[in-house]
Amino acid sequence: MSIRVSEIYPKVFNSNQKQTLYIKLSETDFKPELLEIKIQPMEKYAVLHTPQYRIDEEERYSYVPLNYCGDGLFSVEYDFTTEQQYSVKIKYDGTIISNAHIYSVDPDLACLKAFKGDTHLHSCRSDGEGTPFEVACNYRGAGYDFIALTDHHKFAPSLEAQSKVKELTDDFFVFRGEEVHNKSMGYFHIVNFNGESSVNDIIETDDNYVEAEIQKILDTHDFSGLSDPRCVAYRIFVAGHIRKANGVAIMAHPYWECYGEYNMQTEEFIYHWQHGDFDALEVIAGCDGTGNGNNLQEMLRCDMIADGYKVPVVGSSDAHRTYIKYATDRFNKQFTIVFAKDFDEIPDAIKAERGVAIDRRDDTDFRAIGKFRYAKYARYLMWEFYPPYAKLCALHSKALENKNTEQIKETEKQIKEFKSKFFAV
Repeated sequence: MSIRVSEIYPKVFNSNQKQTLYIKLSETDFKPELLEIKIQPMEKYAVLHTPQYRIDEEERYSYVPLNYCGDGLFSVEYDFTTEQQYSVKIKYDGTIISNAHIYSVDPDLACLKAFKGDTHLHSCRSDGEGTPFEVACNYRGAGYDFIALTDHHKFAPSLEAQSKVKELTDDFFVFRGEEVHNKSMGYFHIVNFNGESSVNDIIETDDNYVEAEIQKILDTHDFSGLSDPRCVAYRIFVAGHIRKANGVAIMAHPYWECYGEYNMQTEEFIYHWQHGDFDALEVIAGCDGTGNGNNLQEMLRCDMIADGYKVPVVGSSDAHRTYIKYATDRFNKQFTIVFAKDFDEIPDAIKAERGVAIDRRDDTDFRAIGKFRYAKYARYLMWEFYPPYAKLCALHSKALENKNTEQIKETEKQIKEFKSKFFAV
């Protein structure tokens, strides 16, 4: 008879604590005394390797019996050590019936939540598809916790989406946003994430002020060695006004290939990060159809870090539709996982380098870019947490679309219960 494990929970624990892991069998006809478990830390080993050339790795860690709680449920206490991932093997009658992984986090990370979001996307209010509310609902349906709607030249669509979502739920959040360009053109692509006011509105309505400010920057900065000082000055103006509005100034897709050239010259990229003009780099950008631009952005970021500069990251889809119509469509392929206490802290968490940029092919094939500690935890959550979470969010999204108050409450209850079961922290 085949014995199967149907559940292992929680999946995330507090490090340096003894806590209880539960295992649920799908069958009812079994002998409890034949079930054993082995938990093995993956980074900092509890049992060191021997000096022998050949060792039996399967026997290096011992299997132990589980406590039977009744009704197919078993438990085991385990003393978690440092923050890391653990492999879990379960045997029944000498045969391995489950290979799984769990994780433990230190107190400062245990008090933070993981928020999946997209900081750069569009609706039909500029050149995208779907109303701001429809776009927001579709992102929620794909397992997102937040978005920033960043239509070209327009700030109001983000307020529209924010208002309509806020009327229905506190579990999904729409940040204010816009993609800022120079007037009537688009060779500057800068994301205003959560600014309290629009920078596009200044650019579109006050030519004299903008020109005067650009000239001040040209007069007071040393742009020697740069081939296009006015271009650099314009970005400094935009990023500075985003910050004045208490927003996060995000450098968007600098190595996006458009009109036969990259969106930004390398010398300008280096200058801006040397002088701290931006708060975050869109290191993974959905507009890059080949991977060349994202790779170049990542490599140059590594050089800047090696030279001592801080370059926080986000991953953004730059999606113009919330479904896959063409092979180049990247909805739910690039995004950011941010570790923060709540929605309000997300902007500061991004600036504090607690954001991880994700470039995803599917639930098992993806890469994570960011600080190692946060990126490795984000990778674990990508495998274990987000696939089932997205299924619950799809139900929540449908309830939001229908504006069904009872369904919204019920799906939010299910999501809360799932998180409580997954995270022991």
